[in-house]
Amino acid sequence: MKKLLAVSSLVVFLCGCSDPISLPEDLKSNLGKEEFVEPETSEYTTYVKSIREYMYYRTQAVLNHDVNLLWDRYPDLKNNIDQKTGINIEKDEIDSMDDVIDANYSIESYEPIKVKRINEQEVIILVHGSISYVKKDFDEAGGEYLIEVNLQKENDQWTVVKTDEYLEHEYKEWLEER
Repeated sequence: MKKLLAVSSLVVFLCGCSDPISLPEDLKSNLGKEEFVEPETSEYTTYVKSIREYMYYRTQAVLNHDVNLLWDRYPDLKNNIDQKTGINIEKDEIDSMDDVIDANYSIESYEPIKVKRINEQEVIILVHGSISYVKKDFDEAGGEYLIEVNLQKENDQWTVVKTDEYLEHEYKEWLEER
């Protein structure tokens, strides 16, 4: 019986070691669940880099008043735009900010990013940060934002495939649930 237990344990251990995409245990346990958790340190940098890149292209699109700067990098964002639910609504911001000359963003100014693992190839990152724009008259625009950014792994790189900005009523509900 002890031999069977030892052999079974060894097989389970070896199977666990052969996982080609090694997920941190807390994220493996989060697969398919409806909650956001803080990412493991080993995954954090990868996700933050992807979110920073998205915000860079987003702010460049606003500053240059050209949504194609964003859509050329993330073509999926031009699909399924829905202003009523906040899905892929970056174009609205670009259209409304035609007099800006500078932008600054902080993806973690309100809290650290959180991750919800959908499967091995898809995650949703909850970003609670801020963005500010300087207008031509040196007034400011922008502020706090709460957004879910869907990332898919393509060629071992995470890329943005969908965004879901919390609208005012969604934000209030989110605050109440906390």
